[in-house]
Amino acid sequence: MAKRSGKRAARAAEKAAKKHPKLFAAVVVLLVIVLVAAACYYFFVYRPKHPDAPGDGDGVTVVGGDVAEITSADLSIHFVAPAVKASGDCTLIKVGDTEVLIDAGPSKANTSEIIDYLGDYCTDGVIEYVIATHSDEDHIAGFVGSKSGGVRNGIFYSTEYTVGTLIQFDRVVTETSLYGEYCDAVEYIQEKGTQVYTGLQCYNNEDGAQRTYYLDEAQTISMNILYNYFYDHSAGDNNNNYSVCMLLSQKIDDEKTNHYLFTGDLEGEGEEYLVEYNDLPQVELFKAGHHGSKTSSTRELMDAIRPKYIAVCCCAGYNQYNAAEENVFPTQAFIDRVAPYTDKVYVTIMWDEETNGYKPMNGDIVFYYGKSEEESEKTLKLWCSNNSTILKDTEWFKENRTWNGA
Repeated sequence: MAKRSGKRAARAAEKAAKKHPKLFAAVVVLLVIVLVAAACYYFFVYRPKHPDAPGDGDGVTVVGGDVAEITSADLSIHFVAPAVKASGDCTLIKVGDTEVLIDAGPSKANTSEIIDYLGDYCTDGVIEYVIATHSDEDHIAGFVGSKSGGVRNGIFYSTEYTVGTLIQFDRVVTETSLYGEYCDAVEYIQEKGTQVYTGLQCYNNEDGAQRTYYLDEAQTISMNILYNYFYDHSAGDNNNNYSVCMLLSQKIDDEKTNHYLFTGDLEGEGEEYLVEYNDLPQVELFKAGHHGSKTSSTRELMDAIRPKYIAVCCCAGYNQYNAAEENVFPTQAFIDRVAPYTDKVYVTIMWDEETNGYKPMNGDIVFYYGKSEEESEKTLKLWCSNNSTILKDTEWFKENRTWNGA
């Protein structure tokens, strides 16, 4: 019946077109205009987001924020892009006038850039908490800094900032010259009043240290030191597994809490213990373990935390350690393991083959919970200083990696 009705309508339309050609042409033009207008409305005004797109079901919006909006946010997490060709960690967490600085890498040469970045956000001269995850250069060099005229420019020696509490690694594999300089710097800030604890002291609530530190007066945002099995057990020659691990938790309301996980350079065995000994929640954000190496961000950890977003602090494509091409940061193995959970992966910098230097990939990566003056509700947002292109959509990725995510 439907087919016959359709044929009759088609024949009727054909007769009408022959009998009144001008009128029929006008109707066609009008229909085309309506269709074009509807398409424009759909794509430029309405355009509902794909369920997996940032800002929809996951509550994160990719925006072109600015320093003022980020500074006024309830919480901001900054992955600072280094100004040197190397992979290293430096993360700033800001809650009101309270700052947490996790690591200061990748080299002494990058120290002044870190201090300049801090100057935009830490305006009261106090960094309340510093976490030194482990003793590798690409995590502690900026605390020591370079020496000129008998004066060091490291963060611990800075005249612009004092440090309230330092939480550092319990163990070290090799006491390098840099480690010795770091110990001297720690002694220097201790003499100025900084409280110094280890990860194990914090987890055990010993000697004045705390497992949980609240970063706001309302006690809705907490910094929680997790138990790492290697705080009090030998990891052999694997210095990365001594990393201090921290879960940042932000209570949004009675039904929702956002979690953010930081594990330094913790590797496979350490991650397995982390899952075994801690009740890990699903997280909004994960700072990729060990710069996106093949030995971190294991399936065991990914299955436990199921991250929505991942930030990788590395120089993508730079073969810093003479590795096989697939093991250059961020590695193919890392990508294969995170792909089932998220494609929202962001990277700070990349190797510039033409200059044998570096250039921004996403640049400084900032996740923050806040709103603009025009918005009525606060949400978790992302802003990057260079661009917000996810890793798998970059030209570097298309030339060097494959994506097998769902």
